[in-house]
Amino acid sequence: MGGRGGASGLTTTIRMRQQMAPPTPPPQPQQTNPIQNQVPDANNTPVAPDPLGQLQGMSDAQLAQLYTQSQNAQLPNHLNDVNDQTQKFVYTIGMNDKPLVLDQAAFNQFMQDNNIPQSQILSRSINKGTLTTTAKNTSTITPQDIVDMIKYSRLNYIGGKIGGQAYGAGTYLDMNGGGNTFYGGTTMTGVLNPNTAKVITDTRLGVLAKAFDKSHPQFAKATGGYSTTFRNNNMSIYATILGYNVIKENGGTYHNVIDRKALVLLK
Repeated sequence: MGGRGGASGLTTTIRMRQQMAPPTPPPQPQQTNPIQNQVPDANNTPVAPDPLGQLQGMSDAQLAQLYTQSQNAQLPNHLNDVNDQTQKFVYTIGMNDKPLVLDQAAFNQFMQDNNIPQSQILSRSINKGTLTTTAKNTSTITPQDIVDMIKYSRLNYIGGKIGGQAYGAGTYLDMNGGGNTFYGGTTMTGVLNPNTAKVITDTRLGVLAKAFDKSHPQFAKATGGYSTTFRNNNMSIYATILGYNVIKENGGTYHNVIDRKALVLLK
């Protein structure tokens, strides 16, 4: 009797403990690395179809909302080493397509087919730089690495880290017939693609942008209005919303290429 009673009491105690034990938590989904810790890929550096065309169809309120949204965007670390408003905007609208890259024979044929003279060849000499691939990994990259990024990589860095960018944030090239621009040991050569390049001079952009501010007060309020300050200006943002992806120095030879798709580069 006593033995059976003891066993029954032990069984009851075990059952009570089992009832009191907290439930086993469900398995947690595997956490992916924050976007800042990812190297450039299709997910963290997206490409949108016809971003310029999409901007043209937006209302004042939609453009203002898009700009504000872009300034709160979480960028991959390789695009976020400086707080640059243009980089955030271009990233948000997906203006990150790649240029057409051709070998010498095909490049010459392209120029012939499109009646592009030698004098219109663009060039840019490049020094070494730094690339932040993760939040804790910054590496020195060679001039050839930078050229290859512009030609082939998903990375489209146009932020305000380099230079004063007098004509907006972007990739600067000099229309000098393809000569060395003496900024570095490696020179990138190409031409504007007449099928994709939409060019406006900085002077004309200023005229249109000021008129745009008047007709789009919500966008002007969100951006603070058209600005040509030497560093971190919004000239390239205004160029894109007006339908352009290249800003040309008025009366000069410098070209600020905001969208790589506007270029045909020599391999």
